[in-house]
Amino acid sequence: MAPELSEFLRLGPLGLVIGAFGTLVGAGGGAVMVPVLLVLLPNETPANVTAISLAAVFFNAYSGTVSYMRMGRVDYRLGTLFTLASLPGVVFGVFLVHQIPRNVFDPLFGALLLGIGLFLMRHPVGAAEAETHIFSPTTSDRQTFLGSVGSAYIAVLASVMGIGGGIIHVPFLIRVLKISPHRATATSHFVLTFVALTATIVHIAMGEFNRGLSQTMYLAVGVMMGAPIGAAISTQLRGSLIVRLLAISLCLVGIRLLFRAFSF
Repeated sequence: MAPELSEFLRLGPLGLVIGAFGTLVGAGGGAVMVPVLLVLLPNETPANVTAISLAAVFFNAYSGTVSYMRMGRVDYRLGTLFTLASLPGVVFGVFLVHQIPRNVFDPLFGALLLGIGLFLMRHPVGAAEAETHIFSPTTSDRQTFLGSVGSAYIAVLASVMGIGGGIIHVPFLIRVLKISPHRATATSHFVLTFVALTATIVHIAMGEFNRGLSQTMYLAVGVMMGAPIGAAISTQLRGSLIVRLLAISLCLVGIRLLFRAFSF
């Protein structure tokens, strides 16, 4: 079997699964993509790993956003404001990740995922809230301002870690801005499309895709096929279940990455 075909058969299905799950929880798949790439590409730098992840996240987010737009779930006003607030942080984060060594990046990323996952498991959106739909149907000026500031800081961290920001942005929209889980995942995906695209362009300008382009394209094919599947599944699930799925996935990948970083 040709090496290219073997690589595609390994990364294509992986991208499909990550794309479906990333769209389902509104995270773009980066939270799963990065730890998987850290395992598959042990000799690559954090900048190269995050570049591949963010490029794949863009294709995932784009495909998922199109599906959510057809469902009428995207809040375009909030999505546009949060995108504009995020872009400067995205560029800063890409430059920052080039200064972080691999032995520091791995445990930091694992601790971040585990911390967010444990927080969401201990303080979920709540079944009662999700069942009675007591989320805010509109967003006040104060909430909009808070969301823009929060999105800007989230963008820096997300760009550094190569996750796109959905794993942090979705809980932020749900818990702080009181946006319903389904609306939050769709709007976060809209923002994530432009965030990941901007980060990818900066990585390309810095020469980060001199290697890893083929792996990115194989993953992109898979995530674009998986994203509509995740969007379709989300219509069958309660918002509270989406949040719990997100929390469990973060804890699992965080533990796996920390175990790998500290095992001798």
